[in-house]
Amino acid sequence: MKKNSILFIGLVLAVLAVCIVGTAIAASHEPQSGNTTVLTPELTITVEEAATVSAGEQVKFIIPSNPTTGYQWIVTDAEGLNVTEKDFIQAEHEEGMAGTGGWQVFSLTAEKAGTYTFTAEYKRSWETDAEPVYTFTQTVVVKEASSESAEEPVYVVSFDGTMNPQVNEVVKITIPGNPTTGYAWNAAAAEGLTILKSEYLPYEHESGMTGFGGTYVWYVTAEKSGTYTFNAEYKRSWDTTAAEQFAVNLTFIE
Repeated sequence: MKKNSILFIGLVLAVLAVCIVGTAIAASHEPQSGNTTVLTPELTITVEEAATVSAGEQVKFIIPSNPTTGYQWIVTDAEGLNVTEKDFIQAEHEEGMAGTGGWQVFSLTAEKAGTYTFTAEYKRSWETDAEPVYTFTQTVVVKEASSESAEEPVYVVSFDGTMNPQVNEVVKITIPGNPTTGYAWNAAAAEGLTILKSEYLPYEHESGMTGFGGTYVWYVTAEKSGTYTFNAEYKRSWDTTAAEQFAVNLTFIE
């Protein structure tokens, strides 16, 4: 009887140890809320449209900004790209309230195929020698012109939050998809970038209804400062080429 009691106590202690270790690991990146893991992102990236970009087609970046502070995004590198700054998107605010920020919108096109770099710095225009508060760098890969080039942007990415999160902070990436078609988003993170969690969230629909899509979500982080690339392809498991794809650069700082 004593032997059984000792074994039982040992088992309880082992289970408690596993629970404590598991909680410690979870807490290193994410707080707990009941039985549900909650990840709090410093930056949320929403890919609204994603497709292979052809020469002449638009890429659109929507970046948080607050010009009332004197700071704005200034393009510092866009060789080979035609860049147009669209209307500023004002964040929702009460009438008469000053100091509200929003988003700067940049539209990019390339006249020929190639790999291009778009870089912008968040700074005050008169502080020419000052270091930028944030740096935004994205790679744009352009294919040969298509006979069916779209007039609307084919690659639209919205950023919301701290543009250069600190190491170990969380970035949330989302994109719509519909696995009922046989297609699914498959992600790949560059070395040094860790995918903490991924999930698929179907859109709300009545019970029993089929064919609905949803949202693919990834939570990522990095333990060291640097710029990392997150890639995803939209394809069927038996296809060798992707129907759509996207890639975003994430810059983590100390």
